Amino acid sequence: MSSNTLDEIFHTVTENKFIPGVVLVATNKSGTLNYAKAFGRTGVSPDAKPLTLDSTFWLASCSKLFTTIAALQCVERGLFSLDSPADIVRLLPELAAPNILTGFDAEGKPITVPAKNRITLRQLLAHTAGMSYEFTNPLLSAWRKTPEGSRTYDDAFLSKYLMPLVYEPGELWMYGGGVDWAGKLVERANGGMALEAYMQQYMWDPLGLQDITFHLEKKARVKQRLVEMTARVPESGVVILETGENTFAPEVVSFASGGGGLWGSAPEFLKVLTSILRDDGRLLGSETVAEMFKPQLSPPCKDNWMKLLKTSAGNAAYTGNAPMGMEFTGGLGGFSSLEDMPGRRKKGSLAWGGLPNLFWWIDPEGGVAGLYASQMTPSGDKISTDLFEAFEKDVYTAHAAIGTIANMAGIVDHLLNKEAAPIPRLDKTGFYECAAARGPDSGHFRDHIRLIQVTM
Repeated sequence: MSSNTLDEIFHTVTENKFIPGVVLVATNKSGTLNYAKAFGRTGVSPDAKPLTLDSTFWLASCSKLFTTIAALQCVERGLFSLDSPADIVRLLPELAAPNILTGFDAEGKPITVPAKNRITLRQLLAHTAGMSYEFTNPLLSAWRKTPEGSRTYDDAFLSKYLMPLVYEPGELWMYGGGVDWAGKLVERANGGMALEAYMQQYMWDPLGLQDITFHLEKKARVKQRLVEMTARVPESGVVILETGENTFAPEVVSFASGGGGLWGSAPEFLKVLTSILRDDGRLLGSETVAEMFKPQLSPPCKDNWMKLLKTSAGNAAYTGNAPMGMEFTGGLGGFSSLEDMPGRRKKGSLAWGGLPNLFWWIDPEGGVAGLYASQMTPSGDKISTDLFEAFEKDVYTAHAAIGTIANMAGIVDHLLNKEAAPIPRLDKTGFYECAAARGPDSGHFRDHIRLIQVTM
C-alpha cells in the first residue's frame, strides 16, 4: 500500500513458514482505497495450493457480526425489540425462567438457583445475558459431564446451547453463546426460516455474496477452496496441521451456529464491513448502525470485560495487539474503542475477531475498515497479532496519503480555475493520478499531474 515494505514482510513470513498464509483486505468510505492480497499457501500439507482471494476460511466468531446484523434487521422490521424480556419469553421460551449454576453437591449433582433478572436481546448480543461457553468455563465443563448436562434434544441446537447461566443477566460481561441464541431468535421470528436462508435473502443477495455459508457440505465450490487449520507448536514455533476436535468447526452441521459457524472468503466478508462503514442502507438503517457503535456495557460489565483485556493473552486474542491498558467497551456485533489507537483505528471503532487469528474492524471516524484472515491457532498467536498490527497501521498510512493527494488535487484545481477535481483513484500500475484541465483560455488541453506513487 504505502510502500513495498508490507508486501515484503508478508512474502518473507510466508516463504519462511512463520505462517502458512493470510488474506488481507481493506477499504475506505470513499472507495479510493481498495486493498486485497493473498500471501502464502492454503496450509502446511505437501499438496497445499497457493492462497487466493476466494479461498474459504472458517470465519469462527467473526460470524457474530452477521448474526447481530440479522437480529437488528428484525428489530427494524418490528418482529422483536432489543430490550423486551417478553419477546424472549415469547420466542425463546427455553430462556424464560433460567437457572444459574453455582456449583455441585457432595454427590456431584448441579446446584442451581433461579435467575432474578430476565434476559433481553441486547444482553444476548452484548455478552451480558449470564451465559458462557463450556470450553471457557470450568463450571459448565463439569456440568456437561453430568446426566443433566449430557441430555439430548430433537433439536441439535438445544443439545449444544441449552445450559444453565453462570451469573445474573445484565450484571457481568462474559463471552458465551448469546449470539447463537440471537440466531435462533431470528429463525423463530421468521416462521422457522433457517438462518442461512434468512441471511441469503436479507443480507447476502443484497450485497451480491455468493461464497459464504453455514453449511459447507451443501456448497461444493466453497468447500473446494478450503484453507487448512494450522497450529503453532509452542516449544519450537513450527507450524503444523491442526487436528484438535475442539478447535476446528465440523464441516457437516445440523444447525447454523450464529456465533461461530460461517465459512467464506475475505473479500465477501469485507462487503459487509463496507456496507456498515459507508452506512449505505443496504443492510441497516442509519439509527441502527449508530446503535451498534454505542457503548453497551454498564460499569460492572465493562470492568469485567476490561479485566480480561488487562491480561496479555486476552488483549492479544481479542484486540490484536492494542496498547495494554487501552479502554474498550462492548458494542453490538463487536467491542467499541473508547480512545484512539495510535496509528490505527479511532475512538468509536467497532472490532472483533475469530479464534484462528482473524481480526476485523470498522472505523467510522477514520473512514476505514479491514480484515486480516488466517487459519492459525492458538488464538492471539504473537506472530499473527504482530502481523495484523503491521497491516492495520499500513492501511491507515495509505488512507492518510490518499487524503493528502485529494487535498493537493483540490489546490491544483483551484490554481487552474477549474471545478473541483475528482478524488484520485488507484490505477492498474499503482500510481495515483489527477487529471487537471487548464483554464478556459487553454482550450481542451489537459495536464496529467502525477502526484504520488503508492504501491499496492
